[in-house]
Amino acid sequence: MVAKVRSVGVVCIAFAALYAWIAARSFQAARLGASLDVPSLQRAIALAPGDAVHQDLLCRYLLFDKQAAAAALPYCQRATELNPYNSAYWLDLALAYYNTGAEREQQQAILKAVSVDPMTPDVAWTAASFFLTQNKIPEALHQFSVAMRGDPATVQPALDLCWRALHDAHAIQTILPPDPEAYLQFIRLMIANQQWEAAQQAWSAMLQLNRPIDYRQALFYVDALVQKHDTAHATEAWKQLVSRLPVLARYLDANDLVVDGGFEQPILNAGFGWRYSPQTGRTIALDPDEHHSGSQSLSISYNGIVGDAGVLQYVPVKPNTQYVLSAWTKSDQLDGANGPVIAVADAYDGKPLAHTEETLGTTTWHRVEATFQTGAQTELVTIRLIRDPADTHLKGKLWIDDIGLRLRPSL
Repeated sequence: MVAKVRSVGVVCIAFAALYAWIAARSFQAARLGASLDVPSLQRAIALAPGDAVHQDLLCRYLLFDKQAAAAALPYCQRATELNPYNSAYWLDLALAYYNTGAEREQQQAILKAVSVDPMTPDVAWTAASFFLTQNKIPEALHQFSVAMRGDPATVQPALDLCWRALHDAHAIQTILPPDPEAYLQFIRLMIANQQWEAAQQAWSAMLQLNRPIDYRQALFYVDALVQKHDTAHATEAWKQLVSRLPVLARYLDANDLVVDGGFEQPILNAGFGWRYSPQTGRTIALDPDEHHSGSQSLSISYNGIVGDAGVLQYVPVKPNTQYVLSAWTKSDQLDGANGPVIAVADAYDGKPLAHTEETLGTTTWHRVEATFQTGAQTELVTIRLIRDPADTHLKGKLWIDDIGLRLRPSL
């Protein structure tokens, strides 16, 4: 019974794909046939009976404009007879057979189109859709593979269709083109469907391609694992990207756990780099004119009631371990009832672990720090710039540089 239900589902999904293909070809034909009519095309055929083009034009005009598949069929057949090496003619004939209920002849016409044009994405997509309606899964997957390799725009719809029809992650992964972007799209699909093991397998397979990866597209996987509370795999994926991508390696300090603590690189807004979110009452910028070391610092201009400045970084840590949080800050006319502090908290339960002393008034560069111990279950912490209490007005400017998080030295 389950197999029967699955088969029906496959057929329904495949028919939807086939309908989409029909609709696309209908649109193309409507544009073509706008200036044509049956008498004109028939006269053209009479004048040049050996010309396959006019045969196919009339075939398509009757198919799409007049919705007369039976009338179109002889012209579709004649076009393939006159020029059997044009795959488009065979696809038009397959559609005519489909609309007249001739399933066996439709299959033969599609197979002819594939044999004539085995690597064309449009032909492969049509063949794949047909094979799905017939529940011929290996044949369908092969043709979807051809389509995806030939046209990257087909990757996402092909993956969506195959997943809804088959729910077989392993089978789908085997047809992915050797392109990291295709693998990342598949990983997104697996995560959206809570198929974490399949996503991890696809991630590993993508890395084994040894091809360039766009880190801006790949960091979503680290973020997804963080949100899943899977710090171990998130950390592993981050390290794998860093080891392969020099652009990310520049963010790291071998002696510190904070990524880009000196704000020397563009803000990643993903992974284990700095993140920021818009907040009212403050403006954030990377400032090349003020810095404790390096070439720039993070500046924050306050003018309003601000609690969380919207700056955050996730940092993997060890449970039951002592750490020292430190930073260098500078301020200019920073006036309010209380100043900003750099705070550490458990990333998952939100429990505060420590915060530095606040900065207020006008100060030169000075070091702030805090010592803390992680909890028995703490694997990931957040570093934020906050005020507590947060319901008072703050005005002025703050600079932050060289934020660090290190193991506390043994006494």
